[in-house]
Amino acid sequence: MKRTLLLVVASLFAIALWASDPWKDKSYKDWDQKDVRQIMNESPWAKKIEIKGRGGLEAPEGAPTAGGASGASEEKEGPEGEDDEDKGEVTFVVRWISSRTLREASARSQVLQGRIAQTEIEKHIPPESDDYQLVVVGSNMTMFQKTDESALQSKSYLAAKKSKQKIAPSQVEIVRARDGKKIGAIVFHFPKKTKSGEPMIADDEKELNFVARAGTVEIKTGFDLQKMVDKQGKDL
Repeated sequence: MKRTLLLVVASLFAIALWASDPWKDKSYKDWDQKDVRQIMNESPWAKKIEIKGRGGLEAPEGAPTAGGASGASEEKEGPEGEDDEDKGEVTFVVRWISSRTLREASARSQVLQGRIAQTEIEKHIPPESDDYQLVVVGSNMTMFQKTDESALQSKSYLAAKKSKQKIAPSQVEIVRARDGKKIGAIVFHFPKKTKSGEPMIADDEKELNFVARAGTVEIKTGFDLQKMVDKQGKDL
């Protein structure tokens, strides 16, 4: 009897977790502010990382959330970790912004901020890119001030867990804040196909690790490709 009750409770809990994923049970046109924040910061496409010992530095003004450098907007959906600086920590979020889910969240955020009309939302979804794009945003990007695109490109990669393959970025962009000095975000571009035209990420690959180094600091996180799925299927 107890075992049966536990199974029922576990099943209900699992259903509740599934129902809390807006990218599965809602149209992107119906996402509210809470949904957008969850997608931007607490979803399979967004990974939070805390770096210790970097406190006491000034945080940047906003950063792009989707669409790469060319489609960067000034949305305030950055990591909610500014208070961590008082504890000697800086919070970063690595977002897979080439995904359909993140591109839709970017457009929906603009609607919620009153920047565009709901009827215009489809026109403002960044187009599908020819490459995979990941962005690093943070409560403090000062650690990147003394590096450049070429250095980041040589010290960053995606690593496939199953095949052990390392994928080097084809391009890295440093996106500046409105003052032209502070760094708002770092955008990493990775090829979707090999030189022979084969998929760079195999269909049966389940997990990828992202690694980027700036000086002595390393940002590292993993993406579970099996969870990066929306109503239309795998979403990278």
